Amino acid sequence: MSKICAHGKISEKEVILMPQVAKSALLHVLEGNPNNKTKKELYKREKNEKKLKVSSENMVAPSWLSAGGKKEFGRITDLYKQSDLLNELDIASLAIYCDLLMEYKSLTSLIKKNGQTCDNKGVKDLTPIVKEKRLLAPQIDKYARQLGLTPAARASLAINMSDDSGGGDDDEF
Repeated sequence: MSKICAHGKISEKEVILMPQVAKSALLHVLEGNPNNKTKKELYKREKNEKKLKVSSENMVAPSWLSAGGKKEFGRITDLYKQSDLLNELDIASLAIYCDLLMEYKSLTSLIKKNGQTCDNKGVKDLTPIVKEKRLLAPQIDKYARQLGLTPAARASLAINMSDDSGGGDDDEF
């Protein structure tokens, strides 16, 4: 078990073991199978995932989403139409991402209009709007990474993506 020292740093001899998020067979293959799953395990996972396959035909933005959020939702779903990465189970996550992004844009406009600082009893301080915007950024990033919307997330998916030209081995895994 790892311990954090009084100064907040982890000693060199200690290792932090973080649980990994479950990944689909497709993601395992695309990432080069970093967990060294056997072909049998990947095949079984793929077979079970096919049983759980959800349609991506009705990727419609929820009614509660703002007009700007709906526009962003549509833009993203259009970009992902050719892939199997997003489906109807992802609608809520995508909608939350779009909602957070629109809130972020709104706060940015308010900051441009009113400034970043305010006078708080003679001391310059950040406005509550700036503080709120700073809280939104990590949430937006979290959803963007989950949905494959960041360069790093796409790169991790694409690193070992197979070439569709058929010029490699015939083995699916």
